[in-house]
Amino acid sequence: MAKLKDIAERVGVSISTVSRAISNDANRPVNEETKQKIREAALELGYKLHEPSRSVHAYNTADKRVVCVVPQHLMDDHPYFSTVLAGFHKKMEELGQPPAIVRTCEEIGDADRIQLMLRETGAQGIVAISWYDKELFELMQQAGVAIMGVSLNDDRLNVPVVDCDRILSARAAVRHLIDQGHSRIAYIGGPAYSKQMESEERYVGYKFAMLEANLEVREEWQMNTGWNVDRSFSKLSELLGGLSKGQWPTAVFCASDMLAIPAMRAVVENGGRIPEDIAIVGMDNIDVAQYTTPPLSSVSVPKYEIGRVAAKSIVDYLDGHFPMATKILLPCSLIVRESSRHTRND
Repeated sequence: MAKLKDIAERVGVSISTVSRAISNDANRPVNEETKQKIREAALELGYKLHEPSRSVHAYNTADKRVVCVVPQHLMDDHPYFSTVLAGFHKKMEELGQPPAIVRTCEEIGDADRIQLMLRETGAQGIVAISWYDKELFELMQQAGVAIMGVSLNDDRLNVPVVDCDRILSARAAVRHLIDQGHSRIAYIGGPAYSKQMESEERYVGYKFAMLEANLEVREEWQMNTGWNVDRSFSKLSELLGGLSKGQWPTAVFCASDMLAIPAMRAVVENGGRIPEDIAIVGMDNIDVAQYTTPPLSSVSVPKYEIGRVAAKSIVDYLDGHFPMATKILLPCSLIVRESSRHTRND
C-alpha cells in the first residue's frame, strides 16, 4: 500500500507538503502546480484521496478532524517519526476519516497560535508526537480537545500515550550485553520531558538491568547528549580519549540508533574495534541499522503500528466507543547483529 513517504519521494517534496496537499490545508496551502503533481502521483501509486472540493468544515459529521503536532526537527525524513506518521495517516484513511493536518510545535508554540489553529482547523483531537507542553496541553483540554501523546517517554506526564515499552526493552538490551559477559556498560541518551535524563524510560530500563545484576553504574559513563547526534560522537570520543583501552567501558547501550551510529564512529576513530573492544546496541531498528559497519544490534520498535494504533484510539474515543486509555504499550524485540555478537571472557 502506498504511503505519504512514497508520494513525497515520487514528487520530490517533503512528507509534510504531501500531507498539507492531500488534507487541503487552508492555513498553509500548497501551490496548485505542486498539489496537482502530488495528486497525480498519489493516484499512480494507488493512494486513496478524499475529494478536494470539500472544505475543512464540510466533512460528514461522523468525520473527525485530527491534527498531528510534531517538532520541526522530527518532520519529513526522520527515520523513526516519518514511519509513525505514515502508519497514522494510513489508518485514518482506512477508517474513512479526512487526512490529518500536520503542524510543527514551533508553529503553534503559544496560546494565541493554539487557539487560532483550533478555530481554523476545527480540530477535535490532537495527536502530540514527541511533543509536550503542560500549559498548552491544559489550554487545549479546557477547550474540549482530546489529546493523545505518541512517544512521550516520561511516566510523570498526565496524558494518554501510545508507545512501546521502553523500560522493558532497554532492560532486555542491557541484559543481552550482560549475558555476553559485559559488566562495564556505558549509556548514551537524552532527557525526558522533565528535562532530566534520570526519569527517561530508556535510562530507567538501563539502570534497572545494571542494578539487578549488581553492576556499577558509573556517573562518568552516563552521557546525556540532549538527543544531539554530534554530542553522541563528541562525548564518547572525549571519554575514550581520556582513558587507556583497559579502562574503557566494554559495551555501550544507546537510547536510539541515531545516537548509536555516531558512537560507533567514535569507537573506531579512537582505535577501537566493534564488538571486540566495545559492543554497541541501539534502539528503534531504523532501516539503516542493518547497513552500518558492523551491522548494529537494535531494539526493533513497531513504529508503523504505533501510528496506526494512535489513529484508531483517538477516533474511537471521539466516536464515543471507548474511553481514552492511559497508556498503550506495544511490544518490541531485540535484533542481535554483529555490533554486539561477541562473548567476553575477561
